[in-house]
Amino acid sequence: MERKNKLVLFLLIVLVMTVALISSFGLNFFAGSGAEIVLPTPAPAETGGGQGLEGGGQVLPIRTTPETVQSIIATLERPENYARTVTVEMATGADQAGSFTANVLVDGAWTSVELTQIFQPMGTQYTIVYTDPETGEGTLYRWYANSTEVKSWPVGENGADLAQHIPTYEDVLALDQEDIVDANYVSRDGIPCVYVETAVDELGYLERYWVSTGNGLLVASETVADGVVVMRMHSTDAEVLQAAEKDRFTLPDGTVLYEQAAP
Repeated sequence: MERKNKLVLFLLIVLVMTVALISSFGLNFFAGSGAEIVLPTPAPAETGGGQGLEGGGQVLPIRTTPETVQSIIATLERPENYARTVTVEMATGADQAGSFTANVLVDGAWTSVELTQIFQPMGTQYTIVYTDPETGEGTLYRWYANSTEVKSWPVGENGADLAQHIPTYEDVLALDQEDIVDANYVSRDGIPCVYVETAVDELGYLERYWVSTGNGLLVASETVADGVVVMRMHSTDAEVLQAAEKDRFTLPDGTVLYEQAAP
């Protein structure tokens, strides 16, 4: 009797296992080819050819294309404290170009620009810009070497860039995606950059931008019309301020607008 009970129990176990196996394989068989979950394979970071970004001590494994370049640039941040020299060349006629150089110093919300231009009768142009970090609004102060008269007026968040007569990469973020015809990861003057090229606009201009992946600053830009570069901007690599320059934020009458802290 006991042996018979064991046999019945064994048969029940076999039956249960058989039903389970049929259920498992049978459902897949009758269900056909359903959706699959595929785990992504991490792509190796690359250092050129538009495959990835490297700069600022980090690698961004994102392919740089016209579709992704705006989101990449949006992640970049400018340094709070730096100095650099910006040079701008502009076509003024057949085989002629005018140029100026801006010595730029940025310390937090304050920017100082000393702009020199050949044949500028009023001498070096001095500009100080304060930009409120919360509102983006600010004030611009300007005077010339041959005059002590200071003029001031309110400016917006791009006031400091406009004082340097340079575009900003925020201009790229404001573009419609279809207006971006090329984007890549390149090296410009030895600086790793995101390159962006726009379509020819209604005025016939094509714009090119090189934005540093290390510090988010515009390294170079070009404006092209009918295949001719009519404006070119380039800059030295930004350097962290090493010492305070007290006179950079002082008006001609001795009024100190801002005093840099000693490093």
